[in-house]
Amino acid sequence: MNGSIFLVSALLPFLLILIWKLEGKAADSFASIVTGLALLFNIYGCYLFFQEGSEKLYHYSYVSTGKLGEVFGLNIDVASVLMGLFSILIAFLLVLYSIAYISKENRAFPLEKGKGKFYAFLGLLIGASMIFTYSTNLIQFAFSLELMAIGMLYLVDFHGNARLDAIKAFLVLNLGVLLILGAIVILGSKQVLFIMPKNNAALLLIMFAGFAMSSQLLFYSWLPDATVSPLPATAYVHSASIVPLGPYMLFRVIQFTKPDDSTFWVLGGLTVALMLLMMIYYPLQRDAKKLIAYSTIAQAGVAYITLAYALLGHVAGIQIAVYQVVNHMVVKTLAFASVGGLAYSMGTTDLGRIRGIRKVLPWTGIAWFLSFFGLAGVLPLGMFFSKAFTIMITKHAKGIASWLFPGIVLIDAAIFLVVVLLWFREFFFNEPTEEAKTEPKLMVAVMLVLIIIGVLAPWITLDIVMKIGFAR
Repeated sequence: MNGSIFLVSALLPFLLILIWKLEGKAADSFASIVTGLALLFNIYGCYLFFQEGSEKLYHYSYVSTGKLGEVFGLNIDVASVLMGLFSILIAFLLVLYSIAYISKENRAFPLEKGKGKFYAFLGLLIGASMIFTYSTNLIQFAFSLELMAIGMLYLVDFHGNARLDAIKAFLVLNLGVLLILGAIVILGSKQVLFIMPKNNAALLLIMFAGFAMSSQLLFYSWLPDATVSPLPATAYVHSASIVPLGPYMLFRVIQFTKPDDSTFWVLGGLTVALMLLMMIYYPLQRDAKKLIAYSTIAQAGVAYITLAYALLGHVAGIQIAVYQVVNHMVVKTLAFASVGGLAYSMGTTDLGRIRGIRKVLPWTGIAWFLSFFGLAGVLPLGMFFSKAFTIMITKHAKGIASWLFPGIVLIDAAIFLVVVLLWFREFFFNEPTEEAKTEPKLMVAVMLVLIIIGVLAPWITLDIVMKIGFAR
């Protein structure tokens, strides 16, 4: 197994920083080629990985220091291969989507210049996310997160109207970096996953760092505010970058250290409280991007609940956590793509102002219907399966958690579904209230590909995640 293939796939997106000054089709072409090559390298790496035996974990160490041990390397196993593939696939699709969306024809956010700058920071976000995914140690987690925080600082304020929101996102993510550094201080050279000991203090610091990344309790306000960033970047943060990487980082630590259940109620209790709060926020939202953001926070909470179950020693907890994250990647990207269609064609994401999209924006309407209902756990998209498995496995948790955990997941899905149904009735069937631009063919094509992936992926990835196990 050659780790350099995955390394190239992870590093290629950083080349987008070079097109800072490019504009128009030149920037589009360069970004498409670079992310397309990264995707091809990753697919080839995945092919070799499964050909040579997916039950193995391949560890490649590239940079080490005396006091801190390994500081840069790659862990190539079922989890990182699956996460990396979906992350770069979604990045490539969003770059294609951006070719049409980031333009002066966009009614909500017309852009005359700055496309190269957008791709540069998106490339920073993509590359850092890939390095994070294959991380072998906490220093690499912290460094990658810092790069993502820098990307967010500029992307959130990309249109020049959200400086405070950008600073808030930057500070919260840097708090996550500081919490990871605190764990490194405790663990020293044993901050490398392969040799990391069970340590509840370090585990709690990493847990709260993950909470900061995925906008959980105490940190939940930064993510909805950050939706002012260009929609493709927002979609990537929610689906395949910072937010899902929070539970993924905690998954990695649990997978390698297999800690005891002493922190079970810290993780489970705070997540339940967070999801209850999100149920209050759902009905209050009129902006589609904000509604998706609160859904994102709750969906990350579902992954944390399964990880709490994993703290009881059940391998199904880490398996279904990854399954939830991967399914969420596709459905969430589709949801943002549909909302982007509303912004581009109708000039608004205010659900109260939109009517009759089935007539004026049929493909966007189909994508919206499938994605929002999919987020509620309705077939045919994959979150039905990941939520169903979460409910089934957490029924075997201890004490009140045996009914509290599955109950909270079910109630959250039901409330979100009711909210979606109410909006659906309002703006899907009524007569159009304003004119709309034609849906760009490239944006429609991306939405159709995401629908196909969203239907097929859960059937393929289920067998793959079942190969994930505790590393010790």
